[in-house]
Amino acid sequence: MTVRVNKDSFNLREKLSELAVKFGLKGSELARAETVQEARDLVSAGRKNLVKNGAMGINQRGNATGVTGTGYYGPDRFYTQMTGTSGTWSIGQSTDVPAGYGFQYSLEYDCTVASFNTANSYLMTIYRMEGYDSQVFNYGTPYAKDVTLSFWIKCSKKGNISVNFENEDNPDQGYQTKQTIHNSDTWEKKVVTIPGDTTKVFAWTSAKAMCFDIVYSAFGSFYAGGTPTAEWSALNNNQRGTHCNINLFDSTSNYVRIAGVQLELGRTATEFEHRSYGEELALCQRYYYEYPKGNTYNIIANGLANTSTNALFHFQYPVPMRSAPVVATSGNWHVIDGQSHNISGFSATTDATELTGRVDATSSGLTQGRACMLRNNNDATATFSFNAEL
Repeated sequence: MTVRVNKDSFNLREKLSELAVKFGLKGSELARAETVQEARDLVSAGRKNLVKNGAMGINQRGNATGVTGTGYYGPDRFYTQMTGTSGTWSIGQSTDVPAGYGFQYSLEYDCTVASFNTANSYLMTIYRMEGYDSQVFNYGTPYAKDVTLSFWIKCSKKGNISVNFENEDNPDQGYQTKQTIHNSDTWEKKVVTIPGDTTKVFAWTSAKAMCFDIVYSAFGSFYAGGTPTAEWSALNNNQRGTHCNINLFDSTSNYVRIAGVQLELGRTATEFEHRSYGEELALCQRYYYEYPKGNTYNIIANGLANTSTNALFHFQYPVPMRSAPVVATSGNWHVIDGQSHNISGFSATTDATELTGRVDATSSGLTQGRACMLRNNNDATATFSFNAEL
């Protein structure tokens, strides 16, 4: 017996065109992936954001006022570089954020005293990665990977800024781009994609390696007097702010804020990767750890009085630090050995490693061999910190 099945005719050309329905840039890239690893990289399986504290939620140092020079201020891991002729600034967390993306804080620069020198004024944010974390880029090999930086920015003025990438393991090597703020007082997302550098490697060390900086304003020959470049090549200081045409130093109404900073492999910016607060804090503590402030009598360490005028205190850091850290203190502190003894000073950390360190406190009236404790002396603003920043 013969069974015949009839089916309506169809237009083969139309069916083929349906196969080409667009399914997004990322989907198109995924379809073209030639290996499993390439497909995995494209869908960002596992951790993708190479920036620590890109959501600006960790702020161990607290907000800073009266800033006139270079240093770490406000949210962890973001370094401020400026000259003393670039006005006075407040730097810290702001609750002004782009809506709908899960952000609670941005990094804010707020001008409080207007002053600038047209011969040499600049303001920038720098983010540095250590060599261990920079190996993922495969720089200095034929397999060097493209990378994409994305961030939100809001500024009191519109105009051009510079976004630069640098190999600080080979400090003359960099890649420069121009980005434009199209509207003042408006959150805008910027996406910067650059090719990998096949010529210069990153050493397998904890020293600084991959770096990017966002230059908001720059005047003078030192940071803005060079010729722009748009490829991996020698990047001199006088090229870093070449694209900038915004003056943030001429009024106390000026500000700039950034949020949602993400650096990822590939040529496409994906949604921001939020990490848990605890995980983000531990990542930041590798570089800087500060005992929380706020309590008037806060015990932070146990130790031993080895003489009547010196007490030894042992610290174990909450996570392994990048290198043996430098200790810094402020405010009033006590040695407690059954009685309270004022501390007149601390020594630098000794016997220090990435895991532990010893700090000596100078006091008087101690009993040699007696156990003791270290606490602040009715001073909720007293600080005790360990610094291993890049």
